[in-house]
Amino acid sequence: MSELIMRTASSDDIAQLAEMRYDYTLEDHPELDITDEQKMDYTDEMHEFLEEAIGSEHWVVWVAEYGSEIVAHAYLELIRKVPRPGRTTQSFIYMTNVYTRPEHRGLGIGSRLTQVIEQWSRELDHDFIMVWPSGRGEDFYAKNGYSACSVPMELKLTVDQAPTHRSLS
Repeated sequence: MSELIMRTASSDDIAQLAEMRYDYTLEDHPELDITDEQKMDYTDEMHEFLEEAIGSEHWVVWVAEYGSEIVAHAYLELIRKVPRPGRTTQSFIYMTNVYTRPEHRGLGIGSRLTQVIEQWSRELDHDFIMVWPSGRGEDFYAKNGYSACSVPMELKLTVDQAPTHRSLS
């Protein structure tokens, strides 16, 4: 097997990254019945997102690859905080869509990828890395030095998930 390489994604990786996001979604939601049209719409949207994200100052996608195959990835959104008087303001990172292909799990690749991301983040003087792990991801992040913090609050804005108890009158 080739040497494992950790690097940031390039536009040459878009097709593999889009395929992996699709596989990741179906793995987490096997009940989904995606039509060919929905898959085409997704592929177009994901390619557009990645074309904008890769090389931008707001997103970094890290990949782990063997040879020409991407076996794991993590998406980082760089968030600039609003400055405060009397302190230096450092940006933070929102890490999302961390995924290792099933056949490469249990080999420490995800842990190595998060370690590389941590080192890179420290070198760039980011304040912290934030993740919202799925239930099965909590042990992985804890093993890699992440700890639970105050629970963020959210307001769902999509129609199918919005609270029904509110009245606009």
